[in-house]
Amino acid sequence: GLPAHSWNIAPASTIVMIGQDASGNRHLAPAHWNLIPQWAQSMELGYPTYNARIETALEKRTYSQAAHQWRAIIPANGYYEWDADRQPHYFFDPIAKLLLMAGLYTWWRPNASAPWLLTALILTRQANGDAATVHDRMPVLINTNMARAWLDPRANSQQLLPEANRQGAVLSEQLEQHAVAKLEGDGPQLIKPYSQPQFDL
Repeated sequence: GLPAHSWNIAPASTIVMIGQDASGNRHLAPAHWNLIPQWAQSMELGYPTYNARIETALEKRTYSQAAHQWRAIIPANGYYEWDADRQPHYFFDPIAKLLLMAGLYTWWRPNASAPWLLTALILTRQANGDAATVHDRMPVLINTNMARAWLDPRANSQQLLPEANRQGAVLSEQLEQHAVAKLEGDGPQLIKPYSQPQFDL
């Protein structure tokens, strides 16, 4: 089943993704948040695969097949990013409320007798707008008008990924953010604004 709603999701845990099957039907499914390419012998790749750069995903061996055929949307109310001082910030869209983040997915298994595991990642782009003041990268946001093409495995990926990157830049301008306390535990209190204590000298 789908994982419970969470305000503190880390790589290697289970996230929710939207994907499209060969018949054109869309599915909301749980996925392991670390993409494992089908050629991998093990889930331990030696490098992180929870994010990939949209600018180079079509060229990288680990991501190219998924970028061409297996694109996903990761729905979320917001996301965290850490600044240079390791202070977490929460990003959200105050109007849309829901972010549609561009993702890739694969089905993976260690051998022919093992069950298939659905794995996924979130694509990132150069940060712009307010996000650029916190970190140099950010998730690629998908416009609702582009969602159908993004999920379609027959779409021209060479055109689609650069266009998603461009549209993501526009959507990113709508985001707002605020600092939050250190992420410990779970619950809606994690996204509340946090101010550094002020000391009178």
